[in-house]
Amino acid sequence: MLKGIDISNWQSGLSISAVKPGFCIAKATEGDFFVDKYCDGFIQECIALGIPWGFYHFAREYSPEEEAKFFYDNCAGYVGRGIPVLDYEVWGNNSNDVEWCERFLAKFHDLAGVWPLIYISASHCQDFQGSWVPDKCGLWVAGYPHDTDKYPGNIVVPYNIEPWEFAAIWQFTSGLILKGYDGPLDGDVAFMDKKAWGKYAGVSTSGEKVVEKPKNEKKVITGRVTIEVDG
Repeated sequence: MLKGIDISNWQSGLSISAVKPGFCIAKATEGDFFVDKYCDGFIQECIALGIPWGFYHFAREYSPEEEAKFFYDNCAGYVGRGIPVLDYEVWGNNSNDVEWCERFLAKFHDLAGVWPLIYISASHCQDFQGSWVPDKCGLWVAGYPHDTDKYPGNIVVPYNIEPWEFAAIWQFTSGLILKGYDGPLDGDVAFMDKKAWGKYAGVSTSGEKVVEKPKNEKKVITGRVTIEVDG
């Protein structure tokens, strides 16, 4: 089991080495228009420190295929190294739309060769009854049963998460306090070890990428566009 956090530009002053999470998932993109310029800095810190990491796309209400392609195009260098995630929350006209999620996830898989996790509220798990998503994509479930600023002692997801048999990750609070950062954080527990984390990311047992490597292994995201760096 791993204890970690998820972050975005809202935590722009955070130092990964200061808070020392067991894992970190950083916001990468949103809709078909926004790239989080702090994402790559967080992820490069995780890589340097040997901390398992992931990267997420915040869904809006545009074409799911276009959003999936935007996510992939700006994060191609992360594929096969960290866990990709679709962060699906009710938003405008894109509310409780399982088909939208299916189309996004299928398109991303076509492009990347890896199935993302899907982040949803515990109250929306039942929406996916009859969908193929629980068979292909791990669940990152959000639910705050208690107002807490610490990791729980009894780490058991207290929700009915069917049709998933189990949760890969549970976000249990938005008020976690960790030494090294002055402010509340989203707190998460992952029901896996580092080896299992690698499997969700698409890393083989040899440590090599399962999917075809991008032409430039150093491709990273920054600002509004994908750039290539030397070295």
